Amino acid sequence: MKKSISAIFASLMLFISVQSFGQMSVEGVLDKVTSLAGNYSNNSEIATLLGTGVSLLEKEANTGSPDLKSKILSQAGGLKALIPLASQGKLNVGSLSKIFNTIKMLIAANRLKSMLGGGKSSLLGKGSAITSNLNLLSSGSSVLGSGVQSQFSKMLGSTTKSVGKLDKKGLFGKLAAGATEKKLGKLVSLVSGAL
Repeated sequence: MKKSISAIFASLMLFISVQSFGQMSVEGVLDKVTSLAGNYSNNSEIATLLGTGVSLLEKEANTGSPDLKSKILSQAGGLKALIPLASQGKLNVGSLSKIFNTIKMLIAANRLKSMLGGGKSSLLGKGSAITSNLNLLSSGSSVLGSGVQSQFSKMLGSTTKSVGKLDKKGLFGKLAAGATEKKLGKLVSLVSGAL
């Protein structure tokens, strides 16, 4: 009887956790997997998280830029291939880093490209959303080759400064939007081409 109660309790806890995973972002799921994978014994929970990550990534691919869609779907396929390994407890934490960082960069580039689709006026007041995606780009940038890395760092720094002025009113905001649009466009192109 005690065993069946504990099994029911474990199933209930897994169900609750799965429900909360459904409300996470792709990057949130990846961070959760990373934190659990090295020292966690419930392989089915990690596998469930990866499945959620695949679904979120596929949705992300369908909401943005057509030229990034195939790259994002390719990474979703790579993520899906990790699910059986996670279920068997054979997930190598070291090997997660490259695929997770590539995914972070691609989804950030995809979101930024979508924001750019509305023109410079659509960037006004979006400083925090843009900064969040620039931070995501930065967090995954270790996957860039050494030849691209220094160029990326310079462009990221310059773009970040420009984004900080997007929330200003009137002419200053409009000037910042124009400068940010150009810098973001170049940054997204660099990342898209490098991955």
